[in-house]
Amino acid sequence: MCLAVSAAAQPVIRGSSVVNAANNLPAGLPNAGLAQGSTFVLKGRNLGAKGTVVASSFPLGATMGGTSMKITVGGTTVNVLMVYVVGGLSDDQGPFDQLAGIVPSNTPTGSGTLTVTYNNQTSASVPVTILANAFGIFTINQQGSGPGVFTDPNYKVNTLINSAHSGEQWFIWGSGLGAISSSDANTPPVGNLNVAAQVYVGGVQAKIGYQGRSGCCSGIDQILITIPAGVTGCYVPVVVTAAGVVSNFATISIAQSGSICSDPTGYSVADLQKAQSNTAMTVADLGVFRISADLSTAGGVLQGVSDQGSAYFRKYNGASGVLASLPVLLPSTGCIVYYRPSAGTALLDNFTLSPQHDYIGLDGGASLNLSGPQGAQILSRKDTGGPGAPDFRYKADLGGDPPLDTAGPAYLLPGSYTLSGSGGADVGGFSAKLSVPSVSNPWTNEDAVVNLPRNQDLTITLNPSGTDIALGILGNSVNTSIGQIGIINCAIPPGATSFTIPSYVLSALPASGLSSDLGGVPIAFLGVAVGLANPTKVQVPGADAGAFTWFDLFIKNVNFQ
Repeated sequence: MCLAVSAAAQPVIRGSSVVNAANNLPAGLPNAGLAQGSTFVLKGRNLGAKGTVVASSFPLGATMGGTSMKITVGGTTVNVLMVYVVGGLSDDQGPFDQLAGIVPSNTPTGSGTLTVTYNNQTSASVPVTILANAFGIFTINQQGSGPGVFTDPNYKVNTLINSAHSGEQWFIWGSGLGAISSSDANTPPVGNLNVAAQVYVGGVQAKIGYQGRSGCCSGIDQILITIPAGVTGCYVPVVVTAAGVVSNFATISIAQSGSICSDPTGYSVADLQKAQSNTAMTVADLGVFRISADLSTAGGVLQGVSDQGSAYFRKYNGASGVLASLPVLLPSTGCIVYYRPSAGTALLDNFTLSPQHDYIGLDGGASLNLSGPQGAQILSRKDTGGPGAPDFRYKADLGGDPPLDTAGPAYLLPGSYTLSGSGGADVGGFSAKLSVPSVSNPWTNEDAVVNLPRNQDLTITLNPSGTDIALGILGNSVNTSIGQIGIINCAIPPGATSFTIPSYVLSALPASGLSSDLGGVPIAFLGVAVGLANPTKVQVPGADAGAFTWFDLFIKNVNFQ
């Protein structure tokens, strides 16, 4: 009996839960790993007492409430400096405890292991990789994606309603710039760290005024940048490279004037005024789209189209909702990369378009009605959320051209479309109209884009003649060994005849794994979307903002090497 109790109390670390506290990137991604002097977090069971204990003064210690952590690399073991212990939490994987600690700056670099000890019971070791530099940007949603934690010199946080402006100085908050020469247990020294760092804001390199520890907190870094000229929008990508290691991608809001941002792919100033702090904002996201695919398989080339209809009604809660999320597909300018768990080794099952964001789904009725030149279709409602977090999605496979879709002939033709609904518990009845023009594939060097080294720039050549519709680049790469998808979305300026994806963007993608359903080809896509950045604003009762969007995505499978 004593042995059973002892075994049950042994700490257990969740697999792949040891991550940089800012970026949350799981092990195996090309920009994952823990830097010397950085703050990290992990989850597990029996890691500490119930409740919360937080370090409140210096010096930091190696034990907190009976909990300690050790890192061993190459025969050298160091004591982790404890930041907090939180016990008695729960998520969709069940109950868990969470710990935060600092990797001492004198920890050797390389592959190693980490253990947790609580009440004299020590966990099994889990692998960790210690790097000299691996910067992560803190984000408002605390998940490492979406709007970042950027503050002005008065420490006011950047949001869609508190935008930056060209020429202003803003702090990037993060962790992982690298080691300091003194002890991490004491008040951190303020001063520039000797690391080759670059910051790109909307694809434009920003001037750095400071790069080093924050004076407040051990393991927390600040980078002071000047906002480059000519870059504006609600979702401008920001990424940091430190000694060649790329950070996670976050977004910053930059306005031409005033405090509230605006751009064609996002919300208007009037919309965002409804999303002031502590006020909910509801959004209607309606769309019809086509995927025109050209797939190379072991058995030859498969070509076809798949037409889809979709609708979402979502509620974002003030500063922690739409202001902290990335609810649009394309960034305002440049490129952004984010990550999701993969669906396995099937090629088509791993194709995904949407970024992650925080919301509650709203009920707009049992179904929606779509009409167009090819007749009527029904978008059925499905609840894809979990307990306490519904996510009602209205979806229909409208038709296509086999082998991509066997639901019937292709549906989307140029012409006028109407999407309507009688209303539900949260959203009233509406009728929204959209005009879909005739378009053709603008991607002219598609056949030459096959095997793509991630350490080299990639130029997409375009022929946008005959249309002034904005273009976007969508792609992904699945690494089957770590079960993660890296997703890349880029906004192409209207009228551009070429667009170059920088190597620092491509290097954030995982190398492509192999599929099981198309003869072992790499599980990766790249495509050019037409029409994505031109939503038609619509009014839906119960929604503060609404958009009806169409696009045609011309994709092929590629190999990110």
